[in-house]
Amino acid sequence: MNHSLDKEKSRLKLVSEKLPGLLLAIMIALLGKYLANWIPNIGGVTVAILLGMIIGNIFNLGDSYTLGLRFAEKEILSLAIMLMGLKLELAVIGELGLSIIIIIVIMVFSAIVMGIVFGRLLGLSSSFSILLGVGNGICGSSAIAAVAPIVSKEEEEIGLSIGVVNLLGTIGIFLLPLLVHLLRLEEVSSSLMIGGTLQAVGQVVAAGFSLNEEIGRLATVIKMGRILMLAPVVLLVTLSNRTNNSNFKSKLSLPIFIIGFFIFSLLGSFGIFPKTMSNYLKSLSKLLLIIAMAGVGLKIRLSSLLKQGPKALLVGGFIFLGQIVLIVFLIKSIL
Repeated sequence: MNHSLDKEKSRLKLVSEKLPGLLLAIMIALLGKYLANWIPNIGGVTVAILLGMIIGNIFNLGDSYTLGLRFAEKEILSLAIMLMGLKLELAVIGELGLSIIIIIVIMVFSAIVMGIVFGRLLGLSSSFSILLGVGNGICGSSAIAAVAPIVSKEEEEIGLSIGVVNLLGTIGIFLLPLLVHLLRLEEVSSSLMIGGTLQAVGQVVAAGFSLNEEIGRLATVIKMGRILMLAPVVLLVTLSNRTNNSNFKSKLSLPIFIIGFFIFSLLGSFGIFPKTMSNYLKSLSKLLLIIAMAGVGLKIRLSSLLKQGPKALLVGGFIFLGQIVLIVFLIKSIL
């Protein structure tokens, strides 16, 4: 009886120790989500990271916040990644022709390779380079968040990767429609240019529908095809990381959030959940991701940001330019 009581007291103490940091991350996340409604094309994740970074550098947060922030950036992020699987709808494949699927696969893996190559040339860590490549290649913040627990333990790398990728995507909203006009691309090629390069779904929608409704729709479907690549990329990165850093036994195991991610992607694709519940869980996933990233932002130090920021922006810019050049070449070669 006493043993059971002590156990309960210990559990309550642990919960109370996590509360200050967790509540701070939640408050920043909610503020970031609200402010994102008034700041076009940025998104709640980026705003929450920026707010967290500002607060974390202005105020000296004591040890009482440490456990809660760690819970936000580990456990809450893991749950967000699992629920993220619901957004991967396999039915999208049916709307894409074989040539477009080939282009999508080439674009995604080329962006990751470019990230590794350019990152190495400019002295970034391999984990930082992979995050920039994955963020540019697949779906921005969500892809970085899904891969980050596998390849990087540095909050600065995660936050800066998301910031760089979102900045480049925002520039791309205005740049790519202009490029489409200059190259005089037809609708399918225009859709590929936009849906195959821009980082976030919102950016693709904004750029695509600014041209016309059909380009907007096709570009969004192509973007969904890129998002489907998140599952195999996460699996490959996980297996590669285990092979390089762990013993044989650990090579055969996958983190629980990766298993959950695949399970939810199958549940979502086969319509197991009612639509209302599925939409609720997708919204919950987004909110949890913003909370986790607020926790990450609170631990980013300005000194590290100033040191690595220019290099990260340069690497991200090179990847994005490389994507544009490659998609033009593939459009001319394959379509």
